[in-house]
Amino acid sequence: MKKVILSAALAIVFLAACKNETAPTADPAPTPPPVEDPAPPAAPEPRTSSSSSTTTTTTTTEENPDGTSVSIGSDGVNVSTKKGTNTNDVNLSTETKKVEVKTTRD
Repeated sequence: MKKVILSAALAIVFLAACKNETAPTADPAPTPPPVEDPAPPAAPEPRTSSSSSTTTTTTTTEENPDGTSVSIGSDGVNVSTKKGTNTNDVNLSTETKKVEVKTTRD
């Protein structure tokens, strides 16, 4: 008998605690006015000249520029670094199972 009364009291407590109450909702924020897209600026007129001129461009390329290069392939990894006259070459090869490091200082 005590179990039945205790179970009923427990059921009433659970029902009271689990009521579907909805919290009052706040008013949604007002929507901002739509953005007006201004017209893009007019394109400038192309310039044309009646006289012709010749421009000569010369380019110079370094044979071996400073920097680092990394090559990764199925045969291994090669990392080369050059800074001024100092060069470092690191080769990791899967064919010969060895690590080769070369350092050159001129």
